[in-house]
Amino acid sequence: MFLPIDTAEVVKVLNLNNDDRIIATFEQHSDRIVLLLERFSDSETWNNIVAESVDFETQKSYKYAYCYLLLSSTIQFLNFKTIGEGIIKTTGFDNQSTELLTGREIEDNKRSLEIEALEMIYEYLGNRGIDRLREIKHGIAKTKQQASRACVI
Repeated sequence: MFLPIDTAEVVKVLNLNNDDRIIATFEQHSDRIVLLLERFSDSETWNNIVAESVDFETQKSYKYAYCYLLLSSTIQFLNFKTIGEGIIKTTGFDNQSTELLTGREIEDNKRSLEIEALEMIYEYLGNRGIDRLREIKHGIAKTKQQASRACVI
């Protein structure tokens, strides 16, 4: 199976620095991302992925989805300020001050990355994946929509 994607390749795709902290964080979360992709995919596509009988386009779609989901799932850990590191959004004129992403900016980035990941594999999504995409794009889970409709009736 071509998943999980090699961490060095993920770092390249995401245009990140090849630093040990990023690599270690990604490696700790790689199995989780494979599980998420399995849950979101339709069973026929996933069985073909496991059997390594998918075409190049499908592999590329899942490669990018994997990378975006991995970053989405780890961005809050990578943003912790550790000896001047983290995801820096601005640097002071004299390089003495830095500003890391806020909690809201992290959540916005996570949402955007997850949407991008699921849209990369949209044609391969099962019901659970389509529901998740709908939830993060529109902010309401299908079950919550049904519950509120039931209360209105």
